[in-house]
Amino acid sequence: MAEFVQQSIEEMLPELEQMERVKLFTKAETRQILKKRQSYEYKLRRRTKCREDFLQYVQYEVNVLKLVEKRREASGCTYKRLEIDVAIIQRIHKLFRLVCLRFQDDIKLWLSHIEFCKSRNERSYVSRLYTRMLQVHNKKPDLWVMAAKWEFEANINPENARTLLQRGLRFNDTSKQLWIEYYRLELLYAEKLRKRRELLEEFADVEQEAVLSGTVAQIVYKKAVEQFPGDVDLALALIAVCQQFPFTAPKLSTMYKDLKELYPQHAVTWNALARRHLQAHDKAVGEEMCFMTFQEAVRKINTKEMWGFYLAACLDVLSPDTEDTPEDEGRKDRGHSEMLHKRAQRAFEVFHDATQHQMVEEKLFMQWVELLLTSTQMGQVEEVLKQATDTYPRSAGLWALHLQVLIDRQEKLHTLLKVFKSARGAIKEKVSWPVWEMMLHHLMGTGETDTLDKLMEEAILCCREVSRPAKELYLEWAFLSQGIIHARKVYERLVPLKPVSLDFFTKYINMENSQPKPKLKHLRQGYEDAVQEFGKFQPDLWIDYLRQETNHPKGSPEATINIHSRALKMLPGTLNLDFVTKHTLLQTGRL
Repeated sequence: MAEFVQQSIEEMLPELEQMERVKLFTKAETRQILKKRQSYEYKLRRRTKCREDFLQYVQYEVNVLKLVEKRREASGCTYKRLEIDVAIIQRIHKLFRLVCLRFQDDIKLWLSHIEFCKSRNERSYVSRLYTRMLQVHNKKPDLWVMAAKWEFEANINPENARTLLQRGLRFNDTSKQLWIEYYRLELLYAEKLRKRRELLEEFADVEQEAVLSGTVAQIVYKKAVEQFPGDVDLALALIAVCQQFPFTAPKLSTMYKDLKELYPQHAVTWNALARRHLQAHDKAVGEEMCFMTFQEAVRKINTKEMWGFYLAACLDVLSPDTEDTPEDEGRKDRGHSEMLHKRAQRAFEVFHDATQHQMVEEKLFMQWVELLLTSTQMGQVEEVLKQATDTYPRSAGLWALHLQVLIDRQEKLHTLLKVFKSARGAIKEKVSWPVWEMMLHHLMGTGETDTLDKLMEEAILCCREVSRPAKELYLEWAFLSQGIIHARKVYERLVPLKPVSLDFFTKYINMENSQPKPKLKHLRQGYEDAVQEFGKFQPDLWIDYLRQETNHPKGSPEATINIHSRALKMLPGTLNLDFVTKHTLLQTGRL
C-alpha cells in the first residue's frame, strides 16, 4: 500500500513545485497540501473502501482549485495553468471516476460529477457522463429526461436529445413521463426550427418540413396513446403540452376529437372538452358552448365527479377577469354587473339541479353558501345549509358553517343552541372541535357566562380531541375575563383532569410571565407540572425551564443544577444528546 501512495505523491511533486515557482503558494503551504493529500491517499488504499473518503478528498481538491483561482485573480498570474489548474481538475475527475465505478448504484455520485463538469463548462464530458450513467441506471426515466434536457437546452444538440429519449423508451416503454417529455421535445424542436426559419428566411427540406408542421410530434402522440389504451390522464397530459405551442392549433383539434371518441365514459374528458371553449376569443360565445357541453355531459355521466366539474366551472367564471386591458374598462363597467348576475343565476340553477340529483359534494355546498352570502339571494342560505347538513350530517365543517351564518345574523341563543345540539348528535365527537370552538367563542363574546360555564364543563369531559383544546380555551378565557388569580384557580383545577396538552402548560407559563413581576413560585409550578407530563419527550421544555430559572432574579444555581440533572436522567437516547447540545449553546450565549 505504501508504495502506491508514494507513487501518487511523486506524481504530484511537479505540480507543487510549479505552485511555489509562480508564487501562488509558499513552501510551507505546499508541504501542508502534500501532507493532506498523503493522508487522503492512504485512506483510499484501505481494504474496505468508503465513499465518504473519496468525497472528502474531492472536496479538498475543489477547495484547493478555488484557492488557486482566487490567488491568480489577486496576483494577475496566468502562468503554468496546464501544470497546476488542469492537473488538479484531472485529479478530481479521476477521484469521481473511481468512486462512481466502486459505488455505481449511488446516483448522487454520478450527478455530483456531472455538476462539477457543468461548473467547468466541460460540455462534452457532461454528455459522456450521462451516457455512462444511463448504461448503469437505464430503468430510471427521470435520468433519461434530465440527460435529454441537457442535450437540448445546454448542449444545443436536439438530435442527441431525441436519441436519448428514444433509447429511454426502449428501456422504459411503460413510462408515461418519458412519452410526455418526448412529445414535448418534438414540439420544442419544431418551435425552434420555425423561429430559425423566420429569422434566416431559409427553406426547409422534406424532413424538416415534417418536424416544422408537428407531424413527427403527432406520431409520438399516436404511439403514446396506443401504448396506454384507456389512459385518459396521459391523453390529457399530452393535450396540456400541446396547448403551450401556438402553431399546434390544428393538431389540438384532432387531439380533442380523439379524446371524445376514445374516452367518452370519463368525467375528466368532458371537463376538458367543455373548458376548452373558455379559451375562445369571444368569451360570451365560449361560455355558452362550455356550459352546453357540460349539460350534455351530466346527461351522459350522472355522477358527483361530473357535477363537481360542472359546478366548479360555474364558480370559476364568477372570479374577477384579470385579462381586461385599461381600454376595456369602460365597456367592462357597463356590462360587468349584468354579466356577473347572469353567471351567478346560472350557478344557482346548476346547484339546484345538482341537489335534485343528490350530486353536490361537501366542499361545493360550502362554496354555494359563500356565493349566496355575497348575492341578492341571501334568504336561501338557511335552506341550503339545511340541505347540506341533511346530505352530509357527519360533516363538522358544514355544521360549523351553519353556526357561523346564524351567529353573523345575530340569531337568538336558543336557536344557536338547538343547531349546536343537532350538530353534536350528528357528528363524531372526535371531529367535533370546530363546532365546539365556534359556539364557545361566540358565548365568550356575548357574556353568556352561565351557558358558557356549562358548555365548558361538558367540553373538558369529552374525548381528548375536544377536551385538550377546550382546556386551553377555558384557561385563556379565565385569564382574559377575570385576571391571573382566577386563571391560577382554573389551572389548578384542570391540571389533574387528563389529558392536558403541552400548549396548556405553555399558555399558563406565558400568562405568569406577562405579569409586571412574575412570581418564580408559580412559574416553577407550571414547569414542574409540564415536565412531569412531557419531560421524557421534550428537551426544549427542559431548556426553557433552565433559561427561566437562570434569568429570573430569584433563581438559584442549585435549582439550575438540579433541573439539569433531572433532565439528563429523564431524556432517553438521541433526545438526551439533543438536550446536551442545546444546553451547551445556552451556556455559551448562542441559544
